[in-house]
Amino acid sequence: MEVPGKVGWPVVGDKSVEFYRDPMHFLSKHIAHTKSPIFKARFLNKPTVFVCSNQGVRDALNCTGEHLDFGYESFMKGMFGHNVLFSKDEEAEAFRQFLSKLFTNHCLEEYETVISRIVTRHISTLKITREPLCLYLFFKNLFSDVCLSLFLGLDSTENSEQANSILSLTVDHWRGIVSVPLDLRLVHAPSTYSKALQAKDHLLEMISIQKKRAKAGFPMKVKETSNLDGSIVDNHLLLFTSALLPKVLASICTCLYVEIGKSDTSYYQGRARSDDAWLEDLLKEAMRLCPPLLGGRRLASKNCLVAGYNVPKDYALVYITHFAQRDPKVFEDPDQFKPERWAQRPELKDRLYVYGFGSRCCLGERLSALMLKTTLSSLLNKFVVQVCADQDFSHKFIPVLRPRNHLMVHLRAI
Repeated sequence: MEVPGKVGWPVVGDKSVEFYRDPMHFLSKHIAHTKSPIFKARFLNKPTVFVCSNQGVRDALNCTGEHLDFGYESFMKGMFGHNVLFSKDEEAEAFRQFLSKLFTNHCLEEYETVISRIVTRHISTLKITREPLCLYLFFKNLFSDVCLSLFLGLDSTENSEQANSILSLTVDHWRGIVSVPLDLRLVHAPSTYSKALQAKDHLLEMISIQKKRAKAGFPMKVKETSNLDGSIVDNHLLLFTSALLPKVLASICTCLYVEIGKSDTSYYQGRARSDDAWLEDLLKEAMRLCPPLLGGRRLASKNCLVAGYNVPKDYALVYITHFAQRDPKVFEDPDQFKPERWAQRPELKDRLYVYGFGSRCCLGERLSALMLKTTLSSLLNKFVVQVCADQDFSHKFIPVLRPRNHLMVHLRAI
């Protein structure tokens, strides 16, 4: 079938501004207009197929590397250098083999010690006061510290000045990532991108130094397991230590507490303290309902089929995880927070796409799960988190899902 919709004229027919201004409105409007969860429009000044159905996203992710290439190189490679995100075929497989050695069971056991130490330290700073706590900011700071300690072997308590310097650079670097020239009308001031490139260079210098100093942990394992060029290894460490991962993990934890911190759902927290399976189901449901990343982008290197629709060669494809994981054809009551669905239908796990799907799925899924469960278990065993009433619970969706305003909570000791 031909994809419904119109790609419009170059430049004047581009819909990028409309999309970035309000992605939910843009997608809902076009789905209603075309009467299809898969439609086409001109985006980033390129004919683009938007895929919002669960099966469509599954097909798109299964095609990655065969008919669809990653679509980030043109506007993200300058920020990260060459790494697994911008590779394909034999090179991609070589990178994945190198990375897989860093996430074995033995490695995860070692990493857990570091993660637990940092999490315990941050949670010990929480106090019961009348003043509410900004939950997203707490989680973002915690996971930033975890990532620095884990991936660079840099303990902020031992060298706070260097840790703060690196965190400041990651902020400048992140601003460059979100201001890259997606469309001429969206470009931020050139100085933002230039400053980000300078931050990238400084970060790579620090990463190289920390890698040489490492005597244990993740950076030591990188040196032991890799036969790749040193700059390539540093580029991957830059990816791991960027501001993206802490924001993603903070997004997941915050969205979970939005659902289980209300007066009528706070009993979920009590059950999660003693039931690991329930905590996992809560996490899956939070990630289903509010995936931290809206979706992803691919480029068609060949004609391919996605959910029965023909995606022509040289078209871009944007898949929308947020809509796919609320597809009523797959999930009953898709807009409701129902963690019990995962015990009733465990096969639905393959319909979650937060970590991708298929041959190019995220290799760090188990490490991410370890960070999330360690953090949430520690918090659950110390406090009941109560979301303050009468506040705005809406989200910003780009580049990472986060509360539109500060999400404030009160803590009550167990």
